[in-house]
Amino acid sequence: MPPLLRLICFGFLLLFQTGASRAEEGDRLNVLLILSDDHNYRALGCSGNEVIRTPNLDRLADEGVYFNRCFTPNPICTPSRACLYTGQDSWTNGVTFNGKAIDERSPLLPRLLADAGYETAFVGKWHNDGKPWTRGFTTGGRCWAGGKFDHFEMDVTPWGGEPEDRQKADRYSTNLFTDDAVAYLESEHARPFCLVLAYTVGHDVFRAPPGYEGKYQPDEIPPPPNFIPKPPFRQFNPAIRDETVLPFPRTESSVRGALAEYYAMFEHLDENVGRLLKALEEKGLADSTLVIFSSVKGLSMGSHGIIGKQTMYEEGLRTSLIVRHPKLAAANPVNSSLVSTMDILPTVCEAAKIPIPASVEGESLLGLYRGGGKARERLFFSYHDPNRDTVTRAIRTNRYKLIQHLVTGERQLFDLSKDPNEMVNLHDQPELRSEQESLNRQLLEWRSSHDEK
Repeated sequence: MPPLLRLICFGFLLLFQTGASRAEEGDRLNVLLILSDDHNYRALGCSGNEVIRTPNLDRLADEGVYFNRCFTPNPICTPSRACLYTGQDSWTNGVTFNGKAIDERSPLLPRLLADAGYETAFVGKWHNDGKPWTRGFTTGGRCWAGGKFDHFEMDVTPWGGEPEDRQKADRYSTNLFTDDAVAYLESEHARPFCLVLAYTVGHDVFRAPPGYEGKYQPDEIPPPPNFIPKPPFRQFNPAIRDETVLPFPRTESSVRGALAEYYAMFEHLDENVGRLLKALEEKGLADSTLVIFSSVKGLSMGSHGIIGKQTMYEEGLRTSLIVRHPKLAAANPVNSSLVSTMDILPTVCEAAKIPIPASVEGESLLGLYRGGGKARERLFFSYHDPNRDTVTRAIRTNRYKLIQHLVTGERQLFDLSKDPNEMVNLHDQPELRSEQESLNRQLLEWRSSHDEK
């Protein structure tokens, strides 16, 4: 073939390959992952709460699937986020408590997407080791590392900055992070993108945003259905930071007052979620963007005499998960399968047409979304305080939950079908002996491979 003709043919081949690559890239979904913090699973309208107002999240649930039985493997700040970003349990990714680093062998959602050609953006609360820009994110907005804070006066770091670059926020945290996220969504994108927006709400301090003061009155908010002044077990540390937010023992009036501020925080967050959804629609991105809303962990807010999240009760473990896929028809707007925040990574990978790493312990939710898929039969949980004030392990099936308090040796067994608020401890009941033995055996087997040696 003459050189000139060979050059022309090569040019056509290159043009064809580039066009095909761009077409394939154009078919790939964008991803918007919105995370709330310390979010009691009852603090959503779609959960059945008739007091709180969350119309935007309720609409998102109506347009997709609300997974109303989603759980975190480890209900504390750094570990819960690590489980979500790696698709692995704490004992696999190495983050069993705050301050621990993610195992370098663990997959990371932003790195997987960036390696596959995505632009990966992060805004908001990080609270893991490293920085978002050292963990696979390629761009983003203002970030906050974690720790104790006030939503009105956060020290935020600009993208790629150093500690000395921190600046005092000039507005409420939810507004600040939404402003950066909306600006990103309104910008031009040459590649498919994944934006992770991690809010700090509803972590304490419980203070209503500007303009939301008095939105809820304490006397209009019922206490949790399982409110009691003190926990019904000995292994409890009332001096832990989360538990000092309200006086101990708890009173209904103090819990109602905290819930009034807490609900206002989430109504305001919902309004900001509405801003994000509007930005997607106005930019023409709604039909090409997978939207996931999830809390990273729960919060007790007076249930069982507990305020914080370091508990194996539903209020600490259970999260709010909503998925809206723009190309798939949802079989049912509510799915009650047992699912995990570890499932978010494989769900995004499948939606983005990226292979799911073999080391991922979560499972894609898209099968359940379509009405198929295989539902789990059980989930395992752990909370591991290195000071050993509180060390707990648990297994939950569709019907039962067994909790082991390892410091005191206490055991709790609940029949969730009859006692969803976990008020009646059935451990050592003779008629449930075989069930106890089975759950104990399963939990011990799991601990043999997913626990400290």
